[in-house]
Parts: sequence; C-alpha cells; structure tokens
Amino acid sequence: MSYFPMFVSLEGKEVLIVGGGKVAYRKIEKILPFKPNITVVAKEIKESKISEIPNIKIINRNFLFTDLDRKDMVIVAVDDIDLQREIYNYCYRRKIPVNCVDSPQYCTFLFPAYIKEDDIVIGISTSGYAPALAKRLKDKIKDCLPKNLLEVFNKLKEIREKKEKGERRQKLIYEILDKYF
Repeated sequence: MSYFPMFVSLEGKEVLIVGGGKVAYRKIEKILPFKPNITVVAKEIKESKISEIPNIKIINRNFLFTDLDRKDMVIVAVDDIDLQREIYNYCYRRKIPVNCVDSPQYCTFLFPAYIKEDDIVIGISTSGYAPALAKRLKDKIKDCLPKNLLEVFNKLKEIREKKEKGERRQKLIYEILDKYF
C-alpha cells in the first residue's frame, strides 16, 4: 500500500514520543525544525541527547493511556510490539495520527526522508518498505538542487505576496523560473 504525500503544519501541535532511546531521538530531530510542542514519556531516557534539547517536556515513567489526551500526533519508538499495537488501536479509533517505528502495519503516517531548505520541503517515501532507498534518493536529489534555490524561492514568494492573482502574475513567475532554471 502506498501513502498519499500530505504536508501538514506541526507548529504548536502537541506531539507525544513514547520511548527514550536513539530511535526516539532521531524522530525528535526530524520533527523539531517544524516547531511542535514535544512530550517524551519513557521509563528511562537512554539517549542523553534528548535531555539536552530545550523546550521538551520529559516524563520519566512507564506510558499511560492518559498520556494520549489532547495529543495531535503520537510517535511510538519502543521495541514492545504489543504496546505498539495497543497505542496504534487507541489512536486509530480516536483519529490521532500515529507512527510506530519499524512497524508500518501500526502506522497511520510514515516519516519520509526529507530535504528542508527554509520553507522548501521535499519529501521522499518508499511507503515504509525501503527507508534506506528513500535516504539514498534524498542525498541524490539534494546534490541536484541549484545553489541559488533560496534566492529564486524568495523572489517567487515576494511576487505571490505582492502581486494580484492572475495571468500577469503567473507570467512573471514563469519568466523568473525560465531565467534561473
């Protein structure tokens, strides 16, 4: 099954991470640039870098289902498959997006490999089947991006903000794209 590539805002959203190891840290690193409010629940924080991240709430204890209250997204980064399944079922019934790491059958969304340059975000997914391939594709695509990408992006952004919609604006946008690409 392939997943629809949907980009969503995480800014200010309440995200719960269940687990405190290296995998939890990698997931935190991936979402941090998108400015969510992150709560980590883990009996033990095994990856010390988690404790060094500012503005993350850490709860040192076993997971409780009440931890899911008022959460907009849940990431389960534990090896306990039974717990993954239970959290998945709970979230699925309540329509809370959930990702159980390395268990695509217990995910309503997947983490893509992505490239982020300011507001430009390029996501690559293999629908959870070959994450190493997605990462390799990300590296190849990043090498192909023009060096002046942000300059062009900012010019286009300014035009869209200042010019009225219509054919004139579209023509100007494509003139700039043709000039740089």
